[in-house]
Amino acid sequence: MYDATPYLHAYEKLSLGTTGIIMGLLLVALHALALAKPDACKKMLCSVSYNVNAAMGLLVFDFIWIFLLLLDVEKNPLRMNLFDFNGARGILLLLCPIVCGVLLYFNKKNELLFPRALGLLILLAALVPLTAAFLKDPVTRLLIPCWCYPVLTAAMFWVAKPYLFRDWMEAFCARPKLYTVVNAVGAAWGAAIVLCAVCFWF
Repeated sequence: MYDATPYLHAYEKLSLGTTGIIMGLLLVALHALALAKPDACKKMLCSVSYNVNAAMGLLVFDFIWIFLLLLDVEKNPLRMNLFDFNGARGILLLLCPIVCGVLLYFNKKNELLFPRALGLLILLAALVPLTAAFLKDPVTRLLIPCWCYPVLTAAMFWVAKPYLFRDWMEAFCARPKLYTVVNAVGAAWGAAIVLCAVCFWF
């Protein structure tokens, strides 16, 4: 019988149950922390847009991830098939550190690099649970894409228009009830993902 497993990308080999537990626990931890320490979290959310060091570190991490996705080495589990664009892999690998270096060199506080770097990280990271949940049973797997797609939409806005992240975070933190409700829903959503992963996804 034909075995396609060796040709699957690393994301496609992930267990839905394990991926769900990790994602759910991360959501619970992040939103619980936001509820437990609201003042510190609000201060961080309102000021992080101008944090140059955090932006530079996050951007380097993003481009290392992209570089690994492009790197065509047999032992690289993250190597991604580019299909019709495989011929351009070498050019993309060359451009990856160049683009990263240019962005770091011209980085200024008023460029709001952090929202762009964060948005790019979300775009990269969301592909992991979405791939693990793709066309899987049972239907409760939809908890993952129903959370990922709205966040991905916001992330694309942050990459293209980083000032929106700054404005949204300031408006979000200025509304205590909204802050509490959003984080409570986020924690509950994460708990639901963990519960479904333990009960149904293995």
